[in-house]
Amino acid sequence: MEILFHRKVQKFLDKIPAKNKAIVKKHIDEIIANPQAGDLLEHPFKKYQIRKTSFNYQGQTYRIAYTVTDKKMLFLLIDQRENFYEKLKRMI
Repeated sequence: MEILFHRKVQKFLDKIPAKNKAIVKKHIDEIIANPQAGDLLEHPFKKYQIRKTSFNYQGQTYRIAYTVTDKKMLFLLIDQRENFYEKLKRMI
């Protein structure tokens, strides 16, 4: 399976410190190992089969949005909970 990262995900990963990057990478690896574990998002994201998972780090809740097909996994957005869905909506 081909793993792809949207430019916003790449930008997020480039900005965070190495210590935090390792934590995010651990969650990404868990998603890659079991892509169906994330929750399918409801309208207006349902038709795109976008899934999300979340994790807490230093008192903040972060969410990861991704989509899976037979051959590809695309990570769309990693960001804090605040305004997450508005940002995701602007992307699609």
